[in-house]
Amino acid sequence: MPWKTLLVHAPTIVDAARNFYATSRSPTTDGTSRAAPVDETERLRRAVEELEARDAQHAALLADLAKQAQALAAALEIVKGRVLVALVVATVALVLAAVTTGVLLWR
Repeated sequence: MPWKTLLVHAPTIVDAARNFYATSRSPTTDGTSRAAPVDETERLRRAVEELEARDAQHAALLADLAKQAQALAAALEIVKGRVLVALVVATVALVLAAVTTGVLLWR
């Protein structure tokens, strides 16, 4: 991103960041009475459930990544074998070409 574009839009970015920060932080107490302990417990229970759900999503994502890494490793082993076969075939072809050229030159 060009610096000029970033500098032109900097005030908008700062305002959006401030608005996001203001809406994301928890409300401050301004002299009003605190919520009942039951409400606080319920809020904490919901927060823990959300964290557990996010943890399950992360675990599923990591399992997916592990499967992909395993498939990639298997594919690399196949490619390694094919490159080895290609190298052997190329070496044999080179030797045959050298022998054929030598025989034709000595005739």
